[in-house]
Amino acid sequence: MSLFKARDWWSTILGDKEEFDQGCLCLANVDNSGNGQDKIIVGSFMGYLRIFSPHPAKTGDGAQAEDLLLEVDLRDPVLQVEVGKFVSGTEMLHLAVLHSRKLCVYSVSGTLGNVEHGNQYQMKLMYEHNLQRTACNMTYGSFGGIKGWILLWDLYQHAGAKRDLDLLQGSCESGRSTRRVQGASSRWD
Repeated sequence: MSLFKARDWWSTILGDKEEFDQGCLCLANVDNSGNGQDKIIVGSFMGYLRIFSPHPAKTGDGAQAEDLLLEVDLRDPVLQVEVGKFVSGTEMLHLAVLHSRKLCVYSVSGTLGNVEHGNQYQMKLMYEHNLQRTACNMTYGSFGGIKGWILLWDLYQHAGAKRDLDLLQGSCESGRSTRRVQGASSRWD
């Protein structure tokens, strides 16, 4: 006898012949809504980024059109998406999107719509870092007690060669971005 039952709560079908990886999915209150409701953020290797606000489906029903808040073609494959406090001077959450040769941080916001037109969502690029090498994946956290650092691994590092860690902390002051690279280079054998 099992204590738990698994039930379908919500599902959707994404694109035609699109490919995804485990890093292409994130769950967070990316638009910083007052109700604190998490959204599902999905990026694909085809370059599409989608943000969903799922509602429980009735038996036999699929996803509803209003569940899709935003769909954007970023033109570059999305390797990974993360949500965190990546912009200095604010406590708001922002969306970090890792592409093969750049890291972009976006602000996601919603505007209340009129009558049945629904809400309108948009993404605004806060800053972008062009990478010298091809990225593999990323993680983020408080490295050295400072919030908002993003740790990137490139394919060279992932292959087991020299492992230099690039720590990035972005700031959006006067519309400019600042790149800080910590000297956290280490070698692991």
